[in-house]
Amino acid sequence: MNVKRAVANQSTIFNILKQAKLNNRLSHAYLFYGEDGVGKKEMAYALACLFYCEHGGCLECETCKSIINNNHMNVDYIGIEDNKKMISKDQIAVLQEEFSKTSLVDGTRIYIVDGIDTASIAAQNSLLKFIEEPINQTPTIGIFLANDTSNVVSTIISRCILQHFKAIPVNQLIDDLIEEGNDKLDSILVANLTNNVEEALEIIKGDEFIKLKELFLELLDIKKPKEGVKYFVDNSSYLNNSKRMGIILQWIMLFLEDCILHGNTNENLILEPLYAKIMVYKKKNEECLRDKLKTALDLFNKLKYNISAKNVLHELIVKFI
Repeated sequence: MNVKRAVANQSTIFNILKQAKLNNRLSHAYLFYGEDGVGKKEMAYALACLFYCEHGGCLECETCKSIINNNHMNVDYIGIEDNKKMISKDQIAVLQEEFSKTSLVDGTRIYIVDGIDTASIAAQNSLLKFIEEPINQTPTIGIFLANDTSNVVSTIISRCILQHFKAIPVNQLIDDLIEEGNDKLDSILVANLTNNVEEALEIIKGDEFIKLKELFLELLDIKKPKEGVKYFVDNSSYLNNSKRMGIILQWIMLFLEDCILHGNTNENLILEPLYAKIMVYKKKNEECLRDKLKTALDLFNKLKYNISAKNVLHELIVKFI
């Protein structure tokens, strides 16, 4: 969990929370919502740091580190447990039991519920009184994290300040991945598969990603039918998988969009590291390139309807050469 990176990517939200803290106008309950990986959890910890950090939420001092590492006595976190799909009512009960005890540290107590939209209605309802009437009259702030507010009961929504976390811009995600020491092309390819920084970092380290990138680049170099036949024979077994085939098609569409939409320079190219290959493809007439793009899009859509990935690969090779 990289809290500093998330705060940088969602700086507007952090600045709003920081100003509210300075003006003593923070709410007793927040609902952070948005897609996975956009910084909701990290921002919850950043908000907790604002309460206890002597430097205004620096995210680097020992106090901030203790909060981020779940070692601060006044900050509690519950999330979906391993091998579970939802927050349970028992977890809520344990949280409430913990807050019934007197803390050894003075100050506001903060609890983070990560995945409130997965909890049952009964589990969510058990939180309502807790939100409104803190145990022991200790100042308390609840921070609820959700992907989708439609699964959160209206009574919780009405008691919270809602904060929507927008998707991280692709270029920002690419920069984050490059800063982590990843290759530029790898970073571009992964950033067009997920908006989740942590997931992207996991994907980029995996053997499957390395193999799929090799197959994608090899496919772009096919020029003769004989080469296409060999490619199909060698790789049809591995690519007889809708997810893998879908990733290849997504990258092909990005490549063809670069070929069609951009001029003869590498400016504004999505796949800028593949400039040389793009220039080779641009020698084809634009109608041909648009036909190839349409083919890739049609095949990508076919995968959604359980068409065999092996058949999709065969049709791609036939129409792509």
